[in-house]
Amino acid sequence: MTMQYENMKIGSLPAGMIIDNFIHGIDPYRYSDYLLEIVNATPFFLERSKGEVYVSPSSEAHGECDCISPHYQLDFKLIASGSKLQEKSIFSSQIFYEAGVTYYCGSRVDDNSKNYHPIQSTRIFAALRPLSLDDLLHIRGQEFCDDQVERDIVQLMKTLETNKNLFLFFPYNIYFDKNDNILLGQNIAIQAIEADFRQVLTYRAQLRPTKDTYVCFLYAHRFILTTWKDGSLLFLDAVPIEKSPLFMKLKDFSEDMLSGDMLK
Repeated sequence: MTMQYENMKIGSLPAGMIIDNFIHGIDPYRYSDYLLEIVNATPFFLERSKGEVYVSPSSEAHGECDCISPHYQLDFKLIASGSKLQEKSIFSSQIFYEAGVTYYCGSRVDDNSKNYHPIQSTRIFAALRPLSLDDLLHIRGQEFCDDQVERDIVQLMKTLETNKNLFLFFPYNIYFDKNDNILLGQNIAIQAIEADFRQVLTYRAQLRPTKDTYVCFLYAHRFILTTWKDGSLLFLDAVPIEKSPLFMKLKDFSEDMLSGDMLK
């Protein structure tokens, strides 16, 4: 079967890889920590920093960027809905590590819990797909949104209004059941993400024309890095996941003995 858009599949990364400190018993971590490792493994960003290694700020009390060098700075953001991240945090199986043993337990809340209530989570890429820029501006201009999907869209738009260079991480893995042409699959994935996020990225470009915007996602066990320029997502680099020791560690903890390779 020829690889094409209709055959492309997508899977959300597990909570342990995108919710800060979700895995108990290991050193404190944030998803931004492994993105920092990826940035430092990317020649494009090292050229921007004039060869200086990027580091995390000692404090973010005054709105410092997550990823800084003397010559260039970036702020990391997830492009996932707040409701999806809340669902992941509350309803995912808990992971504990103690004395060399990993335990997988029930979620923090289940349908038997006293404070249980279902969460309507938004697949933000699908929610954005049919919307025009005028639609987005109308949603953003509302004083109050009753609809959860619209609240998630407003939250994303507020994120994109950030007056910094943004490195946006799409916390999903893209794959094909038959992945026999990685370059073709990569191009299909970039085009698909561009189509879904075109209008919100256009909104950001119009609002923050002097700030850079990068979009990163996972495909074929690589971080695919792109930049938004002149109305398109342009490929920058493909960095193997092995370049981030922390990402590999979180991946190992998040995969139990029955799940196999979650990145397919």
